[in-house]
Amino acid sequence: MQRRGISEIYSTILMFTVALAIAGVVMISSSNQFNNQQQSAYEMLDSSQKRMSESISFVAGRDTSTGSEAEIVNFGLENINLDRVMVDAVQQQSYAVTFVNGTQTKFLPVKEPVIISTGTSGTKMQIVTTYGSIFEFPLR
Repeated sequence: MQRRGISEIYSTILMFTVALAIAGVVMISSSNQFNNQQQSAYEMLDSSQKRMSESISFVAGRDTSTGSEAEIVNFGLENINLDRVMVDAVQQQSYAVTFVNGTQTKFLPVKEPVIISTGTSGTKMQIVTTYGSIFEFPLR
């Protein structure tokens, strides 16, 4: 009698190859996931360290009929970029950051007084840095 189909040797090799392919896919995906988690932990620690190096000192706050102003000084270790500015917890779409002499800037330089002004009046101004630090200043 003649046998038809794949022999036991070929079927064993085929099953072994499929099992190796599945194991390879599982190992690659778990390795990528581990690397992503490791990068996330590094980014979290780096961001936390940079947040700790941010230090802002409040000089004066003014609330006028045309808007609000807060004069502040960055005593941190490096320039600070702002993510958003809020007055009474309402995000401001437009605000200006200027030196005392009126020259505009896009960041808070180290040990230089700057004025943040908005077109909205309120009692408190909050600023959020790109690293997630939140600072609040009274305006009255």
